Amino acid sequence: MPSANLAAIGCWAAALGECSKKISGEHLISKSLFDDDAVIVQGFTWCLEQPKTIGLSSLVGNILCRKHNSDLSCLDSVALETFNAFRESVKITNARKGLNTKSWTLKRFVVNGASLERWFLKTLINLSFGGEWIIGMGSHPKGTPSKDLVETAFGLREFRDGSGLYLAGQSGDQIDSRDGITFTPKTSGRNLVVGAFQFRGFKFYLNLQAQKFDADGQIPLLYRDSQMKFQVPNSRGRQLLSHEIKFKW
Repeated sequence: MPSANLAAIGCWAAALGECSKKISGEHLISKSLFDDDAVIVQGFTWCLEQPKTIGLSSLVGNILCRKHNSDLSCLDSVALETFNAFRESVKITNARKGLNTKSWTLKRFVVNGASLERWFLKTLINLSFGGEWIIGMGSHPKGTPSKDLVETAFGLREFRDGSGLYLAGQSGDQIDSRDGITFTPKTSGRNLVVGAFQFRGFKFYLNLQAQKFDADGQIPLLYRDSQMKFQVPNSRGRQLLSHEIKFKW
């Protein structure tokens, strides 16, 4: 079982200034996402190859001062809304599958993509702060994010030139959508350049490089404004459009 303090003591947003004097114990992954007390994680030195299930109380680090922790708390609600949209998608599919109908009443969910992107960045930094890699591009000290990334996490600048959030998937994919998050860092030399996430079964990539990301061409990727459409079979096995989730910037 890992230590309760997974990251070095200090505020990773110190580059912004105005740190409060007290460091708060930050949940490295938003606690509000989970109904039980355990979470699946991957990417630390003790779980690089295989995901492990640990208690949420263990996934805490002294990594943000109280002010900057409070400033980012609004992002947790967006992550929860997205998690709940995926949960509701499963419920709708299960409730409608095999019913005798010629069409479904279309259910729509809209996600604030810009805020969700910032949540993924916040989480990537939380999980990587104090570690072995330089977070992002450049040659600043290892285990720390660049000032540009800190400013992006706080909404003071935007990802540009192909950097930012990608959703992986294609028509016909079967998703095992259940509560859980995994994080796998992808590195180039000494730099952590991409965070690969499984977010309730759906694959997201957060690209920190100022260039288009293609995941080695293995998986079709949707960048920024994107839409997931879900079809559910009726009693005759005909696939009918049932619901959709739109990520809007």
